[in-house]
This record gives sequence, C-alpha cells and structure tokens, in this order.
Amino acid sequence: GGIEQQLEELSKQVSHALVNAAGVECDRYVRESPRFYDEDTFSIYQFRQTLQQTSQGYDCENMVDAQPAIRQLLRLDFEPKVSKTIRQSFRQTVNKTLKDHLLPMAEKQADEILQKYDRARDYVEQTLAQEAEEKIARNLRLQAENEEKIEKYDRAVSGINSCLQAMQLYEHLLPVIGQNDRVSVDGE
Repeated sequence: GGIEQQLEELSKQVSHALVNAAGVECDRYVRESPRFYDEDTFSIYQFRQTLQQTSQGYDCENMVDAQPAIRQLLRLDFEPKVSKTIRQSFRQTVNKTLKDHLLPMAEKQADEILQKYDRARDYVEQTLAQEAEEKIARNLRLQAENEEKIEKYDRAVSGINSCLQAMQLYEHLLPVIGQNDRVSVDGE
C-alpha cells in the first residue's frame, strides 16, 4: 500500500501498544503501595481513623460521611504512583513504543526513496530535455518569424529610400536592418 495506508496502520499499532502499556500502569494503581501500611506513617493513621468512622454504625450514612477521608486516603496512595508514571515509567514506555514502531518504518521509507532516486532523476532529466527541445523549437519559430518581418521591413524601407533618393532627400534616408545587423541565435 501507499505511505498513507502504512501510516494509518502504524498509527493503529502504536495506539494499541500505548493502550496496553497504559493498562499495565493502571494495574499498579489497583494495589496499594507496600509502604501504605507501614507503621508510624500518616497513611496508616488516617486509614485507621477512617475505619473507625465507618464502623460506628450499621447504615450507609457513616460510609457517605467518610467519603472525603476515603478520597484523601486514595489520593495519598495514588498521587505518588501517578507522579512516578508521568515522570519515569510511562514516558520511557511511550518513547520506546514510538522508537520500536516509527524507526523501522522511517528506515523502510528511506530505503524505498533511495531505490526510486535513480528513476526519479532519469524522469527529471527526460522532462528537462523535452522542455529544452520545446523551447528551442519555439525560439527557432520566433526567429524565423522575426527574419520574415525584417525582410518585409527592409523591402518597405528600400522602396521608401528609393523614393527619397529620387527626390534627392539623402539626409532623410531610413536605415535598413539588413543581413549584417542580425543576431545569430543558433551560434552561426
């Protein structure tokens, strides 16, 4: 297929790989960090306080009241994980995924371009040669038209000059372009 089709396919592959990598990262968020339950940490203290608050009754109202504390607990656990993901692991994963998928395609495209270079150069040479031939033919046609016009002019001027000479008005004679004043286009 063409390069557009290859890029579309590559885009799908990269997206799929990144979604899979993101899924792996998200799996880590489901489990609490090992240090979350360490003694003498703020998180274990807050965890115990939240458990006490939710266990004081048998209805769901205590759970609803404990939502801000539960969210704070989750934030304490999630924020370091998200930060690590953003700063380290996922950035490396994205870079590796892009390198693994994009570099081989770039190399393949470079090879294809190099293989087509000779054909492209030959085509450009042929096109330029054809354009040059067309311009030369046009210039020769224009040159022939100009020579014809010069001959007509010279004949007309000769006729006028004959009349002026017959009237002895030599100072008013018109110049003739003639063969000696012509510029050669084809190098003669």
